[in-house]
Amino acid sequence: MKWPWKKEKKTRRVNPAVFNRSYVAGETSRLYNWQTGTDRSADGEIKDRLKTIRKRSRELIQNEPLAKKYISLLNTQVLGRYGIRLQMKARNDDKSLDLAANNIIERLWSNWGRRGGPDYSGCDASGQYTFLDIQRQVLDAVVRDGEALIYMHEGRRNPHGFQLELLTADRLNIEKNEVLRSGNVIRMGIEQEKRTRRPLAYYLNMGENPVYESFEIQALGGTFERIPAERIIHVYYSERMEQSRGLPWMAPAMPTIKLLQTYLENEVVASSLAAAKVATITNNSGDDVAMDGTVDGYTPISNMEPGSIEQLPSGWEMNPLEFSHPTSQFQPMLETVIMQIASGLGVPYSDLSSNMTGASYSSLRQEALQSREYYRTLQQWFIDQFIDPIYQRWLSSVLTTPGSDTGAILKLPVEKFFKWSEGAHFFPRGFEGVDPLKDANAKKVALQNGFVSLQDVAADRGTDLESLMAQHQTAKSLAQQYDVKLAFEPFGSPHQSIEPEVD
Repeated sequence: MKWPWKKEKKTRRVNPAVFNRSYVAGETSRLYNWQTGTDRSADGEIKDRLKTIRKRSRELIQNEPLAKKYISLLNTQVLGRYGIRLQMKARNDDKSLDLAANNIIERLWSNWGRRGGPDYSGCDASGQYTFLDIQRQVLDAVVRDGEALIYMHEGRRNPHGFQLELLTADRLNIEKNEVLRSGNVIRMGIEQEKRTRRPLAYYLNMGENPVYESFEIQALGGTFERIPAERIIHVYYSERMEQSRGLPWMAPAMPTIKLLQTYLENEVVASSLAAAKVATITNNSGDDVAMDGTVDGYTPISNMEPGSIEQLPSGWEMNPLEFSHPTSQFQPMLETVIMQIASGLGVPYSDLSSNMTGASYSSLRQEALQSREYYRTLQQWFIDQFIDPIYQRWLSSVLTTPGSDTGAILKLPVEKFFKWSEGAHFFPRGFEGVDPLKDANAKKVALQNGFVSLQDVAADRGTDLESLMAQHQTAKSLAQQYDVKLAFEPFGSPHQSIEPEVD
């Protein structure tokens, strides 16, 4: 008997097909070979794998041609022949360029970037590198090791009072992780504010590195120095939020590169055996070997010189071993794997493999346009993370460091620091057009229609309009000085008035 006020529970039936329309990426089945995932933080995953990945990245660059080509490709495309150059654009109150001050700053910056000599110590504390060399070293370290450390010295033996010291990332103690009494947290050797994660100090092994020992081995019996963060520039690419250390850029493609290396070694060995025409000799009569004799029951192989013919005794038979190498699938397999590696590294397949077989003009052009945008992104990242911070510290130093005579090295008002700071523009290398003639005509049409400016055209070539105008002015002055008539007039011929037609 049911009470009248008691409701019966109804079972709700759900169509199983509804669940099949959910996210397949979250399902588990025998069709998908999902690797074990993790919900750990970026620092948690990096801490356990950084040392191993870094060692393997260095090993690949030392021994694998594709890895070496990758790091050389980034160095060439991002920095180029001249590196990232400074062009001052500081302006006066009337918005005109302060040419005198801009030229002084550019000249001092160029002098600071020279390599040190007997009577002059340049930008590098060791006196070995120019600033262009330092740019290359830092970019290579970030790609190979995942990060680079630059120690900024002030008051060193340098007319500008500012020098740089390059430090390998191995000096940064990855095993130092603790919570301090002040509430700050040390994560993999970097002391940070508890909430904002702003770096406060770096725990570095500043001791000498023996030739046959690593910084890690030496640190077992030593101590790490606490270096304030304002003296260190830590350059790395952060892929995830709350990430404190950097990973080598080849990490996603390293397993495939290693497999390709093993595959190529096996194919070369197999092809070498196939070219050698190896054969075996059998005898069903039971007699001993009649070639080189036997040693302790072991039958050695008879060596044959190229072009020689040997007669086998009666009952003996030669059985050549046929190897199916190289196979017809070798080249497609090689191209497919390298294409996957290039996708993981973010560079064009044709640039990484140096293989343009079968490529059309349109495909190469599209690939070049996409890759150049990627290189421009890296250029701006490198400027923001390394070049501009170095310039700001250098500017502060030359505005306050006493010179040989009265006043500072940079004889400009220090109270206008932000004017010289904001007026700095950095120009990396530019990129020529895939088809120079067509691209030049396209820019000409775009200029005539107002779609682009002369500044845009100059920036695409890695320079600025002011420098371009100055070069043309210098060329005209030289032509007049040596009485040479120029065969061209930059920016077109002057406009001429046209008289109306008269009937």
